Amino acid sequence: MYKSLDEYILDNKDTLIRLHIGCGSKYWDQWCNIDAYPFNASDTHRGNMKNKPDIWADLKNLSNSNNIVDTICTQHVLEHFYRHEVISIFKNFYNLLKPGGVIITEMPDLNGVLNLIKILPFKPYYRDKHIKNRDIVTSQLYGASWESNSRDYPYHKYVWERNEFCSKLEEIGFQIVLSTGATKSHVPFRDMAVICQKPISPNKKILSDNSKYWKKNYGNYLYRIFIQIKSITKLFLLSLK
Repeated sequence: MYKSLDEYILDNKDTLIRLHIGCGSKYWDQWCNIDAYPFNASDTHRGNMKNKPDIWADLKNLSNSNNIVDTICTQHVLEHFYRHEVISIFKNFYNLLKPGGVIITEMPDLNGVLNLIKILPFKPYYRDKHIKNRDIVTSQLYGASWESNSRDYPYHKYVWERNEFCSKLEEIGFQIVLSTGATKSHVPFRDMAVICQKPISPNKKILSDNSKYWKKNYGNYLYRIFIQIKSITKLFLLSLK
């Protein structure tokens, strides 16, 4: 375990620096896994952390270094921060990334949630025993508020719209590589995936090889449409049970 991101980078300077932020119970090999809080008995949303992260760190204060990180991934993390905090976090991410560096973000999409509320005949519920009878859709508006947690980290503090999020990233200086509802984790269509890149140079829109890899990883347009239709169908069937 490392005391800081700078210490980790110094010890891994000859490898790609890839940050898995807010890792929870999902420890990824060949990534620097970062989380802020140890497992709490009240946790029903992120699982038992069998493997400790490589770094215990506050996402809002990772490092003041510049141009040192290749890839950053956050999956269902940013909704646990207020809007102004997310903006500050991404400004720091921009500085951390190398030119051509990539951020892959997945989180709830406010429009996806609201659209599902409109089109589903009844509320679809989780089937897992530890979260049974909790609504899959509207729970994204408030997070795990059924948990009593003194640090408040399970709760959702701001749910972004996809266009709003992408616009703010572009204001910061990022180049949008992909914006889709075909997420890799959690619930497609309800959620969103956004890939952005720190430009290789100020006046060029060229995608780095890293960006091309991650964009390809999400499949072509028709595949992404299929994934979302499949997800909506599953939610529809769950709502009828």
